[in-house]
Amino acid sequence: MDTLLIHFDPKAPGHATWSLVNSAGELTTMISRGSPEEARHLADTHRTVVLLDSTAVHVNTVQLPIKNRQKLLRAIPFALEEQIADDVEDLHFVAGKPSQSGTVPVVAIRHETLKDIISRLHEAGIEPVAIIPDTLCLTASEKQWSILLHDNILKVQLGTLKSGEFDTSILSALITSNLEQHADSQPEKIILFTPESNSDGSDNKITTGEITASISKCISADIELINISYNTHPLVVYCGQYQNAMPLNLLQDAYKPKNKGNVNWQRWRLAASLAAVFLCLHLGSAATQYYDLLEKNEQLGTEIDKIYKNTFPQSKRIVDARVQMEQKLNELRGTSSNTSSGDVIELLASSASALSTEKNITLQSISFRNNQMDIDLTGTNLQAVESLNKKLNAQHEIKAEIITSSSEKNQVKGSIRIQKAKS
Repeated sequence: MDTLLIHFDPKAPGHATWSLVNSAGELTTMISRGSPEEARHLADTHRTVVLLDSTAVHVNTVQLPIKNRQKLLRAIPFALEEQIADDVEDLHFVAGKPSQSGTVPVVAIRHETLKDIISRLHEAGIEPVAIIPDTLCLTASEKQWSILLHDNILKVQLGTLKSGEFDTSILSALITSNLEQHADSQPEKIILFTPESNSDGSDNKITTGEITASISKCISADIELINISYNTHPLVVYCGQYQNAMPLNLLQDAYKPKNKGNVNWQRWRLAASLAAVFLCLHLGSAATQYYDLLEKNEQLGTEIDKIYKNTFPQSKRIVDARVQMEQKLNELRGTSSNTSSGDVIELLASSASALSTEKNITLQSISFRNNQMDIDLTGTNLQAVESLNKKLNAQHEIKAEIITSSSEKNQVKGSIRIQKAKS
C-alpha cells in the first residue's frame, strides 16, 4: 500500500504539502497543498511519514568510541554541547547508524518544538509513524553532494551524514569550506535541484544561472555539476530518498508512537461499523426466519392434529399425532411392521395442506395398501371433490385420482386414491 508523504513547516503550521508515494519512491497522486486537516482522509487509510522543514532541527555528526546505543545517546549531548546554541537538556536527540569510519549522524530538536508539531498533527487527525528532516531526503551519497533551492533557501546534503539549510549568500563559502575539510574524499558529483520557475530571477530571487556560477567557481574540473529542474514542490525529490532517512526518525524513545504505524482503529472504523451493521441485519433476518419457521411448524402441527381427529374421531387424546397415526394405520392393516409406515406418513404429509384447506370436504376414512392411500370423503357438491383432487395433484410429490363419486340427498360421496408421483 502507498505511503502518505507530508511536508510540514512548523513556522507555517496551517499549511502543508502532501502526496502518496509507492514502495519504489514514486509519487502516485498529484501534489496537494492545504491545511493538515485536508490530508486527514488519506492519513486515516495510509501509513503517514512527515518530512519536517529542517529549520526546526540540528543535523550534526559525532565520533565516539561507544558501541552500546544507550550509552551513546547519553554521551551525544555532551559531545555536541559546544556546537549547539540551545541548552542540550532542552533537546531530544536521535542517533543514526554509525558509518564505517565510526561517524554517527545525529538529529536534535527542542522538546517543546517536537511536542508542538505532534500536537498540531494530532489535532488535524494525523498520527505519523515517522518525522524526519527534509534535508536528509536528498540524493547525496559518499561520492555525491546534493543542493536544493526552495523559496530562496538552500537545502544542502554533503554526503550521507551532513545536511542543513543555508542562505544563498553563503553558498560559495560553504562549498569551499567543506571541500577543504574533505580534501581526501572529494565528491565526484554535485547535484543541483532548482525549481522550473526560477530561471528569470523574478521577485528578487537568485536565478539558477547565478547559483550554477557560484558553485562552478568553487569546484575543480574533476567534480561534475549536474543541474536538475523540479516542478511544483521538492516533494518530487524527497519521495525517492525518504526511506534512507528513516533511521533518523524523530519519533523514538519517549516520542515513539503507541501503535505500530498509523494503520490504526481510525483506518478500520468504517469497515468495522459496516460489518457490525451487516451482522445485526443478518442476525435480525435469521431471527425473523427462525420465528416464521416456528409459526409455520405450529400451523403444520395443528393441521396434522386436525387430520388425525377427522380420520380417527374416536381418539380423544393426542400426544404425538404422527406416531399415533402410524399405530392406527398399522392396526388397520393388521400388522405392527414399520416397513410401509414411512410411505403413509409421506403421503399424508404431502396431502395435509390440500386436505386442511378444502372446507367443503369431510374425511370419513383412510386406508393404505400396495403403496396407495384411499381416502373416503363426503362433500357438499361434486365441484368440491374435483377441487380437492386438483389441489392434491398440485403437490409435485404425489399423484391423485377420483375413484368413485356419487350424489345423494344434497351430499356427495367420493373416494380419492393417492400415491407417490413418479420421479
